Amino acid sequence: MKSLWRKHLIICLVLGLLAIPIYFLDRTLLSGGGGNWINLDFRGLIFWTYVIVVAVEVVVGSIAILSFPKARAWWIHLGSMVLAVILFITGVAVYGKVRRVSAANEYRTMMAKRRALVNVIELKGWWYVPDENHPAEIRVNVVTHQAGRFAGNVTGEHTHPSGSLAMIFESAGGPENQRHVRDGEDFTYAFPLKFLNEGHADDVRITLYLFKAPHGPDTGDITKIFIKSPQRDDDGEYFYGALPPPSQAGK
Repeated sequence: MKSLWRKHLIICLVLGLLAIPIYFLDRTLLSGGGGNWINLDFRGLIFWTYVIVVAVEVVVGSIAILSFPKARAWWIHLGSMVLAVILFITGVAVYGKVRRVSAANEYRTMMAKRRALVNVIELKGWWYVPDENHPAEIRVNVVTHQAGRFAGNVTGEHTHPSGSLAMIFESAGGPENQRHVRDGEDFTYAFPLKFLNEGHADDVRITLYLFKAPHGPDTGDITKIFIKSPQRDDDGEYFYGALPPPSQAGK
Protein backbone atom coordinates (compact mmCIF):
# COMPACT_ATOMS: atom_id res chain seq x y z
CA MET A 1 0.00 0.00 0.00
CA LYS A 2 2.84 2.39 0.87
CA SER A 3 4.56 1.54 -2.42
CA LEU A 4 1.37 2.34 -4.33
CA TRP A 5 1.05 5.71 -2.64
CA ARG A 6 4.75 6.43 -3.28
CA LYS A 7 4.29 5.78 -7.00
CA HIS A 8 1.12 7.86 -6.93
CA LEU A 9 2.96 10.82 -5.42
CA ILE A 10 5.82 10.49 -7.93
CA ILE A 11 3.37 10.52 -10.85
CA CYS A 12 1.58 13.53 -9.36
CA LEU A 13 4.91 15.33 -8.97
CA VAL A 14 5.85 14.62 -12.59
CA LEU A 15 2.47 15.87 -13.80
CA GLY A 16 2.93 18.99 -11.69
CA LEU A 17 6.42 19.68 -13.07
CA LEU A 18 5.10 19.29 -16.62
CA ALA A 19 3.05 22.41 -15.98
CA ILE A 20 6.24 24.50 -16.28
CA PRO A 21 7.09 23.67 -19.93
CA ILE A 22 3.37 23.71 -20.79
CA TYR A 23 3.19 27.26 -19.41
CA PHE A 24 5.97 28.48 -21.71
CA LEU A 25 4.49 26.51 -24.62
CA ASP A 26 1.18 28.25 -23.99
CA ARG A 27 2.85 31.68 -23.98
CA THR A 28 4.68 30.90 -27.23
CA LEU A 29 1.82 29.39 -29.23
CA LEU A 30 -0.95 31.74 -28.03
CA SER A 31 0.92 35.04 -27.93
CA GLY A 32 -1.18 36.59 -30.72
CA GLY A 33 -0.24 37.72 -34.20
CA GLY A 34 0.57 40.97 -35.90
CA GLY A 35 -0.70 42.79 -38.94
CA ASN A 36 -4.07 44.43 -39.32
CA TRP A 37 -6.13 41.49 -38.06
CA ILE A 38 -7.94 41.74 -34.76
CA ASN A 39 -5.75 40.04 -32.16
CA LEU A 40 -7.43 37.82 -29.60
CA ASP A 41 -5.37 36.97 -26.54
CA PHE A 42 -5.86 33.27 -25.72
CA ARG A 43 -2.78 33.04 -23.52
CA GLY A 44 -3.44 30.73 -20.59
CA LEU A 45 -5.93 28.51 -22.41
CA ILE A 46 -3.57 25.52 -22.75
CA PHE A 47 -1.94 26.01 -19.35
CA TRP A 48 -5.13 26.35 -17.31
CA THR A 49 -6.82 23.52 -19.19
CA TYR A 50 -3.88 21.29 -18.28
CA VAL A 51 -3.91 22.44 -14.63
CA ILE A 52 -7.65 21.78 -14.26
CA VAL A 53 -7.44 18.35 -15.91
CA VAL A 54 -4.46 17.35 -13.76
CA ALA A 55 -6.17 18.57 -10.58
CA VAL A 56 -9.24 16.48 -11.39
CA GLU A 57 -7.01 13.51 -12.31
CA VAL A 58 -5.15 13.69 -8.97
CA VAL A 59 -8.40 13.74 -7.00
CA VAL A 60 -9.93 10.89 -9.01
CA GLY A 61 -6.67 8.91 -8.83
CA SER A 62 -6.44 9.32 -5.05
CA ILE A 63 -10.01 8.09 -4.65
CA ALA A 64 -9.27 5.16 -6.96
CA ILE A 65 -6.20 4.16 -4.91
CA LEU A 66 -8.29 4.17 -1.75
CA SER A 67 -10.94 2.09 -3.49
CA PHE A 68 -8.59 -0.32 -5.30
CA PRO A 69 -5.42 -0.65 -3.18
CA LYS A 70 -4.16 -3.64 -5.18
CA ALA A 71 -4.36 -2.00 -8.60
CA ARG A 72 -1.31 -0.73 -10.48
CA ALA A 73 -0.52 2.96 -10.12
CA TRP A 74 -0.01 3.49 -13.87
CA TRP A 75 -3.34 1.93 -14.75
CA ILE A 76 -5.09 3.97 -12.08
CA HIS A 77 -3.60 7.20 -13.43
CA LEU A 78 -4.32 6.29 -17.02
CA GLY A 79 -7.96 5.63 -16.23
CA SER A 80 -8.13 8.72 -14.02
CA MET A 81 -6.70 10.89 -16.80
CA VAL A 82 -9.29 9.65 -19.31
CA LEU A 83 -12.07 10.23 -16.79
CA ALA A 84 -10.69 13.71 -15.96
CA VAL A 85 -10.71 14.69 -19.65
CA ILE A 86 -14.30 13.46 -20.00
CA LEU A 87 -15.36 15.37 -16.88
CA PHE A 88 -13.60 18.51 -18.11
CA ILE A 89 -15.28 18.39 -21.53
CA THR A 90 -18.65 17.68 -19.92
CA GLY A 91 -18.17 20.54 -17.47
CA VAL A 92 -17.29 22.99 -20.24
CA ALA A 93 -20.35 21.90 -22.26
CA VAL A 94 -22.67 22.22 -19.24
CA TYR A 95 -21.20 25.61 -18.32
CA GLY A 96 -21.69 26.86 -21.88
CA LYS A 97 -25.30 25.69 -21.93
CA VAL A 98 -26.00 27.30 -18.55
CA ARG A 99 -24.48 30.58 -19.79
CA ARG A 100 -26.60 30.49 -22.96
CA VAL A 101 -29.78 29.80 -20.98
CA SER A 102 -28.90 32.59 -18.53
CA ALA A 103 -28.22 35.03 -21.38
CA ALA A 104 -31.50 34.10 -23.07
CA ASN A 105 -33.43 34.63 -19.82
CA GLU A 106 -31.75 38.01 -19.28
CA TYR A 107 -32.61 39.03 -22.85
CA ARG A 108 -36.26 38.02 -22.41
CA THR A 109 -36.45 39.96 -19.13
CA MET A 110 -34.92 43.04 -20.74
CA MET A 111 -37.29 42.86 -23.73
CA ALA A 112 -40.28 42.48 -21.39
CA LYS A 113 -39.25 45.65 -19.54
CA ARG A 114 -38.75 47.52 -22.84
CA ARG A 115 -42.26 46.69 -24.09
CA ALA A 116 -43.66 49.35 -21.77
CA LEU A 117 -41.46 51.98 -23.48
CA VAL A 118 -42.28 51.27 -27.12
CA ASN A 119 -44.82 54.13 -27.36
CA VAL A 120 -43.06 56.68 -25.15
CA ILE A 121 -42.32 58.70 -28.32
CA GLU A 122 -45.38 59.08 -30.55
CA LEU A 123 -45.14 60.55 -34.05
CA LYS A 124 -48.56 61.97 -34.91
CA GLY A 125 -47.57 63.41 -38.30
CA TRP A 126 -44.90 65.08 -40.41
CA TRP A 127 -44.75 67.39 -43.43
CA TYR A 128 -42.43 69.32 -45.73
CA VAL A 129 -41.98 73.10 -45.54
CA PRO A 130 -42.76 74.84 -47.80
CA ASP A 131 -43.67 71.75 -49.89
CA GLU A 132 -42.42 68.33 -50.97
CA ASN A 133 -40.97 69.57 -54.27
CA HIS A 134 -38.84 72.33 -52.73
CA PRO A 135 -38.40 71.39 -49.06
CA ALA A 136 -36.33 73.60 -46.76
CA GLU A 137 -37.21 71.70 -43.61
CA ILE A 138 -39.28 68.85 -42.25
CA ARG A 139 -41.57 69.40 -39.30
CA VAL A 140 -42.92 66.70 -37.03
CA ASN A 141 -45.80 66.65 -34.60
CA VAL A 142 -44.72 64.60 -31.57
CA VAL A 143 -46.16 63.54 -28.23
CA THR A 144 -43.74 62.43 -25.51
CA HIS A 145 -45.07 60.28 -22.67
CA GLN A 146 -42.06 60.81 -20.44
CA ALA A 147 -40.10 63.92 -19.48
CA GLY A 148 -36.59 64.41 -20.78
CA ARG A 149 -34.44 66.02 -23.47
CA PHE A 150 -35.87 65.63 -26.95
CA ALA A 151 -33.86 65.59 -30.18
CA GLY A 152 -33.87 63.89 -33.54
CA ASN A 153 -32.66 63.74 -37.11
CA VAL A 154 -34.06 62.98 -40.53
CA THR A 155 -32.54 61.56 -43.71
CA GLY A 156 -33.90 61.21 -47.20
CA GLU A 157 -32.64 58.72 -49.79
CA HIS A 158 -33.40 57.99 -53.42
CA THR A 159 -33.27 54.48 -54.86
CA HIS A 160 -31.95 54.31 -58.42
CA PRO A 161 -33.33 51.75 -60.91
CA SER A 162 -30.04 49.85 -60.50
CA GLY A 163 -30.80 49.40 -56.80
CA SER A 164 -28.10 51.77 -55.52
CA LEU A 165 -28.96 54.39 -52.92
CA ALA A 166 -28.14 58.08 -52.93
CA MET A 167 -28.44 60.31 -49.89
CA ILE A 168 -30.50 63.34 -50.93
CA PHE A 169 -30.71 65.27 -47.67
CA GLU A 170 -30.15 65.10 -43.94
CA SER A 171 -31.13 67.31 -41.04
CA ALA A 172 -28.72 70.14 -40.34
CA GLY A 173 -29.43 70.61 -36.64
CA GLY A 174 -26.98 69.72 -33.87
CA PRO A 175 -27.07 69.03 -30.13
CA GLU A 176 -27.88 72.67 -29.48
CA ASN A 177 -31.35 72.05 -30.93
CA GLN A 178 -32.38 69.74 -28.11
CA ARG A 179 -35.39 70.78 -26.08
CA HIS A 180 -36.70 69.78 -22.67
CA VAL A 181 -40.16 68.20 -22.80
CA ARG A 182 -42.75 67.22 -20.21
CA ASP A 183 -44.67 64.00 -19.79
CA GLY A 184 -47.60 64.13 -22.20
CA GLU A 185 -46.35 67.21 -24.07
CA ASP A 186 -47.68 67.65 -27.62
CA PHE A 187 -45.44 69.85 -29.77
CA THR A 188 -44.07 70.55 -33.25
CA TYR A 189 -40.36 70.22 -33.97
CA ALA A 190 -38.56 71.50 -37.07
CA PHE A 191 -35.59 69.86 -38.86
CA PRO A 192 -33.75 72.23 -41.22
CA LEU A 193 -32.49 70.25 -44.22
CA LYS A 194 -29.05 70.09 -45.76
CA PHE A 195 -28.99 68.76 -49.32
CA LEU A 196 -26.17 66.44 -50.34
CA ASN A 197 -27.33 65.44 -53.83
CA GLU A 198 -29.95 66.49 -56.31
CA GLY A 199 -33.11 64.45 -56.70
CA HIS A 200 -36.31 63.49 -54.94
CA ALA A 201 -36.15 61.48 -51.71
CA ASP A 202 -38.44 58.47 -51.97
CA ASP A 203 -37.36 56.99 -48.64
CA VAL A 204 -37.46 59.23 -45.55
CA ARG A 205 -36.27 58.10 -42.13
CA ILE A 206 -37.12 60.05 -38.97
CA THR A 207 -35.20 59.20 -35.80
CA LEU A 208 -36.36 60.66 -32.50
CA TYR A 209 -34.49 60.62 -29.18
CA LEU A 210 -35.58 61.11 -25.59
CA PHE A 211 -32.65 61.49 -23.18
CA LYS A 212 -33.29 61.00 -19.47
CA ALA A 213 -30.27 62.73 -17.93
CA PRO A 214 -29.91 66.55 -17.97
CA HIS A 215 -26.60 66.13 -19.81
CA GLY A 216 -25.00 63.28 -21.71
CA PRO A 217 -26.21 59.72 -22.33
CA ASP A 218 -27.99 57.51 -19.80
CA THR A 219 -29.15 53.90 -19.64
CA GLY A 220 -32.77 55.06 -19.78
CA ASP A 221 -32.41 56.90 -23.11
CA ILE A 222 -34.94 56.02 -25.80
CA THR A 223 -34.37 56.00 -29.56
CA LYS A 224 -37.25 55.39 -31.94
CA ILE A 225 -36.79 55.13 -35.70
CA PHE A 226 -39.74 55.71 -38.02
CA ILE A 227 -39.43 54.02 -41.42
CA LYS A 228 -41.81 52.85 -44.11
CA SER A 229 -42.01 49.15 -43.30
CA PRO A 230 -40.41 48.22 -39.97
CA GLN A 231 -39.80 44.49 -39.56
CA ARG A 232 -40.07 44.70 -35.76
CA ASP A 233 -40.94 47.25 -33.11
CA ASP A 234 -37.88 46.63 -30.93
CA ASP A 235 -34.47 45.04 -31.54
CA GLY A 236 -33.21 45.46 -27.99
CA GLU A 237 -31.41 48.72 -28.78
CA TYR A 238 -33.78 50.80 -30.91
CA PHE A 239 -37.55 51.04 -31.13
CA TYR A 240 -39.20 51.18 -34.55
CA GLY A 241 -42.43 52.68 -35.80
CA ALA A 242 -44.22 52.88 -39.14
CA LEU A 243 -43.64 56.21 -40.89
CA PRO A 244 -46.99 57.63 -42.05
CA PRO A 245 -47.28 59.47 -45.39
CA PRO A 246 -46.47 63.19 -45.17
CA SER A 247 -49.42 65.41 -44.42
CA GLN A 248 -50.14 68.77 -46.00
CA ALA A 249 -48.85 71.69 -43.95
CA GLY A 250 -49.18 69.73 -40.72
CA LYS A 251 -52.81 68.84 -41.23
